[in-house]
Amino acid sequence: MTAWFSERDLLASAGEASFRRGREYVAAVGDVQPTALGVRARVRGTDSYDVWLGRDGERLVGECDCPFGADGNFCKHCVAVGLVLLENAGEDPAEPDLAAYVASLDHAELVGVVLAQAERDPVLYRKLTLRAARASGAPQVAVLRRQLEEALRVRGYLDSRATQDYARRAGDALATIVDLLDAGHAAEARPLARGAVEAIIDAMTTMDDVTGAVVGVCRRAYSLYARACTEARPNPVKLAAWMVRTKVEGPGWPTLELGEFTEALGVSGLAEYRTLVRRAAENPDPDRVLVVRAMRVQLAEVDGDLDAHVDVLAEGVPNPKAFLDIASLLREKGQLAGAIRWAERGFEETGDPRLADVLVQSYVDDGRPEVALSVRESELRSAPTRLTYANLRSVAESVGDWPQAREAALDVLRTAAERGEPDELVGVLIDDGDLTEAWRAAEKYDCGDRTWLEVARLRSADHPEEVVDGYRRVINNAARRTGRDAYREVAALLAELAEITSVSELAAEIRGRYPRRRALLAELDRRGL
Repeated sequence: MTAWFSERDLLASAGEASFRRGREYVAAVGDVQPTALGVRARVRGTDSYDVWLGRDGERLVGECDCPFGADGNFCKHCVAVGLVLLENAGEDPAEPDLAAYVASLDHAELVGVVLAQAERDPVLYRKLTLRAARASGAPQVAVLRRQLEEALRVRGYLDSRATQDYARRAGDALATIVDLLDAGHAAEARPLARGAVEAIIDAMTTMDDVTGAVVGVCRRAYSLYARACTEARPNPVKLAAWMVRTKVEGPGWPTLELGEFTEALGVSGLAEYRTLVRRAAENPDPDRVLVVRAMRVQLAEVDGDLDAHVDVLAEGVPNPKAFLDIASLLREKGQLAGAIRWAERGFEETGDPRLADVLVQSYVDDGRPEVALSVRESELRSAPTRLTYANLRSVAESVGDWPQAREAALDVLRTAAERGEPDELVGVLIDDGDLTEAWRAAEKYDCGDRTWLEVARLRSADHPEEVVDGYRRVINNAARRTGRDAYREVAALLAELAEITSVSELAAEIRGRYPRRRALLAELDRRGL
C-alpha cells in the first residue's frame, strides 16, 4: 500500500525516542493489510502487537495494543509499520478512493453493507451494539453490562495469540466506559468499570502468559473505575473493602494505585482501608506478604509519612531492591545523608552494582567525588570488567584524576588477563581507542573469538595480513557448532575474510568436512562461497 505520509510526519507523531526505537522493529512487521483509512499490521517481538495506522483528516494517527500504545501514544510499533510503508512506496498500483466510493452510497446501501459485515465480524458487531446501547438517550446499563460481560468473558485457557486478541477486545470494551464518563454518565459507568476490572483479573488467571498489553488494559480499567468513583461517589467503606479484597485475594498485580482513589474514599474510606490493611499485615498470608507490603507503602505515600515509608521498605532487607528503593526514596525527598547511609550499608552487605551507582552519585552530589572514585576502584578490583572500568573512568575524568587512575586500573585488568581472563583488558583498550595495545594484548593473551573479532575488524583496515590466520581459526571454531545461527556466522565470516584474501580453499575445506549439513551448505551457496 502506498504511504500517504512522510518520514517527517512519523517523527512528528512519535517523537524522537519512539521514532529511533521504531527503526529497530522494521524487520518485525508482518501481515500488513489495508483498511478503509489506513493499514493494519502485526509487529512481532517478545510479544506480538496489532497496529493500526491511519488518517484523522490530514493528521497521521496510530493505535497499538502494547502498554505504551494502550495509553494513547504513537509508539515504536506504529513507527515501524510506517517505515515499512515508506520503504515500499510506489511498489503497489494506485488504490481506488474508498472514502469517495463510500460517500457515494445512499443511506440504505450503506446500512446494508455495514450490517452484512457485522454478521460476519464479531468485533464490528460488538462495537455497533455497544454504540447503539449508549446512543439511545439514557444509557441502557443492562444492555451495556451484558455486552461488556460477553466481551470480557473467557472460556478455557488462552494461548499467546488468544491473549493478544483478548487484550484488544478488552480495550474496545473499555472505550465504552470512557464514552459514558465523557458524556457525564459516571453513575452508570461506575458498576460497569468495576465489573470490567473483576472480569479482566479473572481472565488473567486463564492465560498461559500475561502480556504487557493485558497488564496495561487492566491498569486502565482500574483508572477508569477510580475516575467513575470520584465523579459518582460510592459508599466509601464498601469501596475500601473492595479494594483490599481485590488486592489480597486477587493476583496482586497489576498495581492498584491508591492515590487515584483517595478522593473517592475520603476520610472514612481511607480510615477503613488503613484498618483492613493493618489486619492483613498482622495476619499475613505467606503468598501475599509482598502485596500487603506494597499496600502499606502506598498508604505511607498518601499520608506523606517518610519515616513510615522507609520502615515498610526496610522489611525487605537484605534484598538489594529494598536498599535501592530506600536510598532512591531518600534522594528523591532531599535526604542525601540518609540515602548515603542506606546505600553504603546495602552495597557493603550485597555488593549490588545498582547500589554502587546510587552511592557514587550521592557522594558526587554531596561534594565528595574522591570517595565516589574509591567506590569505583573497589568495584573494579572485585570485578575487572569493561563496565566497571568505564564507570571508574567516568568518575575519574570528572575530578581530573584519570591518567593516574587509568594506569592503576589497567594493572588490575592485566592481572586478570594473566589469570586467563583477557577479554576485558582487550575490550577496555578498544574503548580507549588504544587499538595497537588492544591488538598486542589480544595476541599475547589469546582472547576469545568474539573479542578477537572485535579488535581484528579494526586492525584489518591497516594491517590485513595480520588478521587472516585468526579469521581462519574463528571460522573453523564456528563451523564446529551446529544450528542455523552458527551456519550464518560461518558464511558471514567467510564473506568478511574474502575481502582480505581468497577463501575458496577454506570454503571447499568446510564443504568437504560437513557434506551432510544442508543448512550450512545453503548458507554458503547464498553468499556464493
